[in-house]
Amino acid sequence: MKIVQNDKKAPIEWKMREYDSNIARSLAYELEIPLPIASVCAARGINTAEDVEDFCRLEMKKLHNPWLLPDIIAVVDRIVHAIDNNEKIFVHGDYDVDGVTATAVVVTAMRKFGADINFHVPHRIYDGYDIKQSSVDRALDAGASLMLSVDCGILAFETAEYAKSKGIDLIITDHHTPHQDGSVPDCIGVVNPNRHDSTYPFSGLAGVGIAFKVMMAVASKRGYPIKELTEDLLEYVALGTVADVAPMIDENRSLVALGCQRLTNSTKAGVRELLRVAGVKDVDTMSIGFSIGPRINAVGRLADSYTALELMLETSERRAKFLAEQLNSANSRRQAQQEQATQEALELIPDDIENHSILLIAAKGWHPGLVGLIAGKIAEQYGKPTLVCTIKDDGTIRGSARSAEGFNIIEAIKSPGCNELFTKSGGHPFAAGFDFPEENLDKLRERLNDFAKKKTNGKGIRGVRTIHIDAKIQPGEINEVFYQSLSKLAPFGSENPEPVFMTKNMKIIKTSTVGSEGKHLKLRLRGSKDTDPWVDAIAWRKGGESDVYCEDAVVDVVFKLSKNEWQGRIALSLTIEDLKIS
Repeated sequence: MKIVQNDKKAPIEWKMREYDSNIARSLAYELEIPLPIASVCAARGINTAEDVEDFCRLEMKKLHNPWLLPDIIAVVDRIVHAIDNNEKIFVHGDYDVDGVTATAVVVTAMRKFGADINFHVPHRIYDGYDIKQSSVDRALDAGASLMLSVDCGILAFETAEYAKSKGIDLIITDHHTPHQDGSVPDCIGVVNPNRHDSTYPFSGLAGVGIAFKVMMAVASKRGYPIKELTEDLLEYVALGTVADVAPMIDENRSLVALGCQRLTNSTKAGVRELLRVAGVKDVDTMSIGFSIGPRINAVGRLADSYTALELMLETSERRAKFLAEQLNSANSRRQAQQEQATQEALELIPDDIENHSILLIAAKGWHPGLVGLIAGKIAEQYGKPTLVCTIKDDGTIRGSARSAEGFNIIEAIKSPGCNELFTKSGGHPFAAGFDFPEENLDKLRERLNDFAKKKTNGKGIRGVRTIHIDAKIQPGEINEVFYQSLSKLAPFGSENPEPVFMTKNMKIIKTSTVGSEGKHLKLRLRGSKDTDPWVDAIAWRKGGESDVYCEDAVVDVVFKLSKNEWQGRIALSLTIEDLKIS
């Protein structure tokens, strides 16, 4: 284990993943795959040749039966009854990628079923998250007798009661964590595999995945061709699942892999234009996470997410082009505003940061839609859970939290002493959102840090970024055969992260900086022998270290392997996670 110091970031720890080397050697022999790839499998608990082959087999038949979901029978019966009787159905989504694509799934399917449908995705600032009484009123104004939520609603107890009092039936589809006591809102049905009483075999579906499963069950009930509907919806499922960082295991792997194939060859005008402005040709989880998803999210952060939903559903090429440009423009504005706000937030980091386990930063003027992104940047840079907040003119504070590895930030927020300081809070172990009055700012900072100290037995969170290395490889192993074996483990994501490899004693034979103001470092590397083949590499945000990593320097490199196309040339390249002089 090594600690590599960096002036501007938390110390970086290189840590090899543990695995049984005997299992790895056995897999390499039986499957005739490179030993480092077999080591990746062994470290992830894929221990037999049959397990590996099953893991890599991605097909629709591996999806679980939607009729196993809780309340699915009652929900499908009510939806089918509404369709058959021409009732108005109102769909309420969410403003992030998962919520937008989940809404697109339901709207697309319902239109095919001939339903009389109206839909809405909330405005991040004006409406906020979740279904509320105002959401029910909107459904009533639309003349709906049935309201369906996607990607929200699991804690909307008061809204469910209000809907019942107004005579509108409510169906909730959601994937977020239910109330601690396991209770769910009183309505027609709550479809959520994370319910305490759920017997569904997989709890990791995103909101869009659950919406997809419900529509599959409705199609089955109505005798609609399942294959036709599936092919039309998988693109949305892949986008929402990846963007929401759902675990890339179990049926999510098949949904995303097949969905990415559909995306690459999309027949949807809106999707094609989105790929065009994002500069994406072959869609995978990386391009969704870093190019496509951020553009869908950006318009919801800075403007209205309905624009993104409209693009998803658009059939006119001309209109799709206009909407895609709006998303692209919003993303450019988001990047500029985020960069400025992040720099301002960094200036507010306390000088005695070593005495802070949790960072709580607040200022006026930051866009509420950007504070989560800023928190993520700072949490990564300092290796500590971070809450970033914007102070509103009325004296209230709205913020987002992002955690560090191994620390449950929502547990801290909900802990006694902290929970009562918030007027609203919710989220996941690694991300949360909240509101609280400005006068509670200092008290909250103190109590959160007290909680962290108790949780770590007084040690506090020291702020270290750990890079988990899957396997060591030799420079000569970086070739097409190796890459093809690696790609069979895709799609990568949460709980199946893209493998990280380490190679020692690589010689730098060419170096340059790229990006605005030489922000990034581009290298050409080869093994210690002059006859070893060379490979290009990119080290993001390390352009300022070009004097250290200069030509003829010999380095140890931790990286991810990818294939790039540039000016018609396709070649392997390394994305450097970290490097040091050998």
